[in-house]
Amino acid sequence: MFNRSQQQWSRLASSSRSALTFQQQQQPVLRQGFHGSTTAFAKKHPKQIKKENLAKRAQRVAEFERTKPSPIVSRHAPFFNSLQTPASAYSGSNKALYQHFLNTEDQQKLFEQTPKDIVEKNHLAAVGGVEDALAKEQHKVDTLQKLVGLQNGNAKAVQLWNVHQAIDWFKRKEGDTGSPEVQAAILTVRIHNLNSHLQQHKKDKHNYRQLRLMVHQRAKLLKYLKSKDASRYHTCLEGLGLEPRAVEGEITL
Repeated sequence: MFNRSQQQWSRLASSSRSALTFQQQQQPVLRQGFHGSTTAFAKKHPKQIKKENLAKRAQRVAEFERTKPSPIVSRHAPFFNSLQTPASAYSGSNKALYQHFLNTEDQQKLFEQTPKDIVEKNHLAAVGGVEDALAKEQHKVDTLQKLVGLQNGNAKAVQLWNVHQAIDWFKRKEGDTGSPEVQAAILTVRIHNLNSHLQQHKKDKHNYRQLRLMVHQRAKLLKYLKSKDASRYHTCLEGLGLEPRAVEGEITL
């Protein structure tokens, strides 16, 4: 009788120890799984979601403003290779550039044909010969070339020469000075010239206002051109080195 009761108590104790050992082995796994699932499937608070969305929106706006092109300084275009600055004009490297819009035909007539006509008309070759008379007239031609040369002009003369280049570059027909392309090109030349002046004189508030007016006037001309002919608009932008974002929408300087 005693032996049977002792056996039952032994069996009960062993089964309790087995159950306790199994529970201890399974408990860390259950805790770990419960903890991980709670973190993985937890929902964000609406305020946190709103905060993250506002941060993303602010980042996109900042990136858009950072990549916005300048409405003043254009990117490089072949048109700007034909322009002169006062420094390049005064260096004397371009001796064939003249003021007063002298073209090739005018130069040929003024510097080559006119001395011969003077010698022939006034009979200057009768005294010292043709070569001596032409040499004296050539000295006068050299003096005239120095007087009308661009290297002896002022900054205003250089700007007028650039304006003439802009007209020749963007004109649609001979004598065209009023088309939107030509007017935008002329304003671009003036804008670049005034911007270089303001880089050296930062306190010149009057000319800074003029710069803003010219930038908005050019944008107005280009928007008008876009409403009339989109292909001409994009061609003009490409020639001036401008991007659509530089002339469309709000322009801030």
